[in-house]
Amino acid sequence: MYYISSMKKALIFIATLLAAANATAQREFVDPSWYTIDQADIDRATQITSTHLKKPLTYPNPSKGARWFPEASLGLFMHWGIHSPVSAQPSWGMIKGYEWNSGYCAPEIYYGQAPTWNPDYQPLPYLKAAKEAGFEYAVLTARHHDGYALWPSKYGFGIGRYFPGRDLVKEYVEACREAGLKVGLYYSPRDWLFPGDLTDDWFDVKTWKDSKPKVTHEENMANYRKFLAYVFTQLEELLTNYGKIDILWLDGMGWREIKDQNNDQVYSWIRSLQPDIVINDRWANIVDPDNPEGTSARIGDFTTPFECTKPTYRPSEWFEHCHIWTHGGGGWGHDRTQTFRPLSWFFDEYVASRSLGGNFLPNVGPDGEGNMSEVFYSKLDSLKAWRSHSGESLEGAGPTPGVENSNVPLTTRGTTIYAHLLPNFKGQVSILSRRRPKNVTYLRTGDSVQYMFVGGAVVFKVPEGLRTRTDDVVKLTF
Repeated sequence: MYYISSMKKALIFIATLLAAANATAQREFVDPSWYTIDQADIDRATQITSTHLKKPLTYPNPSKGARWFPEASLGLFMHWGIHSPVSAQPSWGMIKGYEWNSGYCAPEIYYGQAPTWNPDYQPLPYLKAAKEAGFEYAVLTARHHDGYALWPSKYGFGIGRYFPGRDLVKEYVEACREAGLKVGLYYSPRDWLFPGDLTDDWFDVKTWKDSKPKVTHEENMANYRKFLAYVFTQLEELLTNYGKIDILWLDGMGWREIKDQNNDQVYSWIRSLQPDIVINDRWANIVDPDNPEGTSARIGDFTTPFECTKPTYRPSEWFEHCHIWTHGGGGWGHDRTQTFRPLSWFFDEYVASRSLGGNFLPNVGPDGEGNMSEVFYSKLDSLKAWRSHSGESLEGAGPTPGVENSNVPLTTRGTTIYAHLLPNFKGQVSILSRRRPKNVTYLRTGDSVQYMFVGGAVVFKVPEGLRTRTDDVVKLTF
């Protein structure tokens, strides 16, 4: 399974502390020249955002090559970066006093990973295991708000600055393809290290509200034009250097004094590089725990309003629900305790998404070497076992014919209805189908279920002795 030894972990930790001891601020790890933007890139960014489109862009992406997304059902989110060796919350862990940082990690320690972090990255085993367990796509954080890029970018801070020749994005993409997973890349347009955007006061909740540099309007706009050039250059690298990319998962632009983020122009340009790509709604719409409503309309091929909350309605034709599968520390990053939420939680969230027509994207943060634990593999084994008898009820299944028609969540496949009896459900199932089914079957065993057809409703009960702590599915064939 490619696990690093305890000795190697100890050496990495010691090297991290030594690097941190030589730092007094996170910016000491960054050469300002890395953010010196070429005028040609600035001009190109201006041209992209000022291009007049003859008609508004169509969402979702109408390309035939994008049509896989609404049936994909299940994706694997992986927040991985220089925060992983110390199991820190990505980016937010550096903000002292922040409610959602899952344990404070001083910037000098967080960014202090850079000189020593050269992981023995082997993602193929767990990506293959994820595919066998029913996952159809993966999404990896190519760059989070901390600014650290997992590929050798022309601009900015990342693996290529310290370890020339390493390209962690390439290694991930190749592993996804070999495993048979659609390739997704997370990219945060925000970069907390970008000159002219934030001051060091940003890293403390007591001072972060006033952490913007004191600059004139003209200076701010000049900095913004450079920032756009930087972001577009990095996006172009990600979208042209690795072949077909299936999903681009953005996470909020944001720049003071800027109201129009030119969403259609940006998405049109991205599609010119990757015609079949599927892009979420977070170029201009920032979603975080302090701002759950975002800052603008949800515009994208799919929407993401349910971050760490179970879906309660269908927000758009295509949508996705993301949540954190681990909960022992590290937030979206690596959980050192490897405490996973139970499968009962997993299915509760998965069924809620799928019954409303959305995809579920649970997150697991790999460790500092990019590995997953035995606990993760054990969870996948359980999902694989469940999938062997009941996978048809969620994977590629359609949404409920109406939440008002049943006291349990439903999914569909043609004229077939699947009733999902989750662990907390007790008692009798009632489904207003207005027609009598030909067969009612408990998928886990293949046995017929006795039922009554009364007043247009199918009524039945699964004996307690047959119930499990996962998702007990009853199939109604008409």
